[in-house]
Amino acid sequence: MGITATKSQGGGNFQPCPEYQGRAVCVDITPLKTYETQFGVKEKFKIAFEIDLIDESRNPKQPWVVMTAPMTPSLHEKAALPRFLRDWFGRSLTPQETSSLDLDTLIGRPASVVIVHETSQDGSKTFANIKLIQSHKQGAALQPSGLWVRMQDRPPKEGTTGAAGDGSDSTYRRTGPTAPPDQDTDISKTKVHVGKHKGVELRELTEEAITALIEHWLPKAKTAEKQSADDKRLIRGLDWYQDRFKQAELAQEQLEQDDIPY
Repeated sequence: MGITATKSQGGGNFQPCPEYQGRAVCVDITPLKTYETQFGVKEKFKIAFEIDLIDESRNPKQPWVVMTAPMTPSLHEKAALPRFLRDWFGRSLTPQETSSLDLDTLIGRPASVVIVHETSQDGSKTFANIKLIQSHKQGAALQPSGLWVRMQDRPPKEGTTGAAGDGSDSTYRRTGPTAPPDQDTDISKTKVHVGKHKGVELRELTEEAITALIEHWLPKAKTAEKQSADDKRLIRGLDWYQDRFKQAELAQEQLEQDDIPY
């Protein structure tokens, strides 16, 4: 079955994952999301796979991640999910698996995939489709890099606040898990030295507050003739967060819907 995945680089231009054949590993089962389909409203999720290929455009560099089209969490024999799992497992599902399956147990499970490029009907976009998924059979299985942050653990979208009625200041909330260990931890701890958030670490701000700094302070700071050490640290931190936010947005781009009636 064809499983569509795309990567955008802003401005509406899509750069697909390169064509690929080889190892993959499941790194995420996304939260359920409501989709409007020709068969009515459906609650669906996606399965994310890291592949054994580095995306050089990311900072820090990390493996490409491809996602399936949205699937309904249905184990009905005519649903897309059990057919996808049978291909992936390389066997029929057990009676227990066909009656109930904790999808989070799939995280860390290896696979072998074939990804090919196809164009949309109007020719405006190129998609990377997982044309084949199989169980991993030979050699060492691919292990998760640890760089992918699960969708359920990502910061709220811009404009969201604390829990209803909690009285919290929506300007401050950790945007984490913010960083893998070592390389990026210090970046998330960068202190803001300008504006109303002076003295506050970036990781303590909401995505909305950081985005405001990116949009209003960062361009001026980068073109300034003189930059202080604090300026350089904050520029580096905001660049890092800007890349993280972009990755989060790209990963949530809606892919082609699975229109099988359930």
